[in-house]
Amino acid sequence: MDQIDLRVGDPAYADLTVRLESLCARLPGARDLNRAVGDLHGPLRVAVTGRFGTGRDTVAAALRRRFDVSPIGPGDDAEDADAWLHVLAGWPRADDVAVLAGLDPRRSLVLLGKSDSLGSWPAARARADECVLELGRQVIPVMAMLAIADLGDEEMDMLAAMAAAGEAVPPMQATFIDAGGPGQRLQRIALLRRLDAYGIAAAIAVLGNVPCSADELAELLMQRSGLDALAGPLRVFAAAAPVTRLRLVVAELEIIAAQGVLRDEIEDLLSGSMLSGAAEEPFVWM
Repeated sequence: MDQIDLRVGDPAYADLTVRLESLCARLPGARDLNRAVGDLHGPLRVAVTGRFGTGRDTVAAALRRRFDVSPIGPGDDAEDADAWLHVLAGWPRADDVAVLAGLDPRRSLVLLGKSDSLGSWPAARARADECVLELGRQVIPVMAMLAIADLGDEEMDMLAAMAAAGEAVPPMQATFIDAGGPGQRLQRIALLRRLDAYGIAAAIAVLGNVPCSADELAELLMQRSGLDALAGPLRVFAAAAPVTRLRLVVAELEIIAAQGVLRDEIEDLLSGSMLSGAAEEPFVWM
């Protein structure tokens, strides 16, 4: 799992959180402040958006497995998200354009989901480039299904047998399902649901070159998923996230100080720490 840190090693940030936690201990009834301070060290919160059928849930699952982040899926509260990943499938539609218009490009990224359905990485990259021309912003193709392969012994044995026989995966799913006869029909359907045709072909190619365990195959498929291309942007988001979170703390502290509670102490904290520049500090983008 790739670690995505939120400036945890920054001494000034660490010192500030200690001071804030001490202040919160004296204000147990300030629930919103306590929540904002408690969130300062949480993992990067990434909201995954996209139309139904784009593979957004698979992307969220892949993020959770590959990176030390907290994905927020469709239907969950994304109000406190640090960043957004919007998933396309095929071409951008009016709904996609509308959603992206409301997202800060410095805190969001566009993914071309289900890129495996295009049949190859060159085709996926070409489609992503076409989406860039239409949207005017970076689009990263991913094959998220490859990143969450959990294969059991029976599935591994079937894939190994296919590799040994030199079986090719035909473009028509029905042809692939029928290729093993009635006795393999259900197992082949299960494989398609887990890996889809491109993933099965990739697994066969790997096993045809070198025998490996289920865990080793899962890691090799992860490397082919394109998820590693997200590591750089996620680190940029993680570098900017403390600013966003500190702004929420500043807002809560100002509300409390305006009520006359610990006014002098709060004003001293606001003026003599990282909080003093949190509201003005710009985001850093790639």
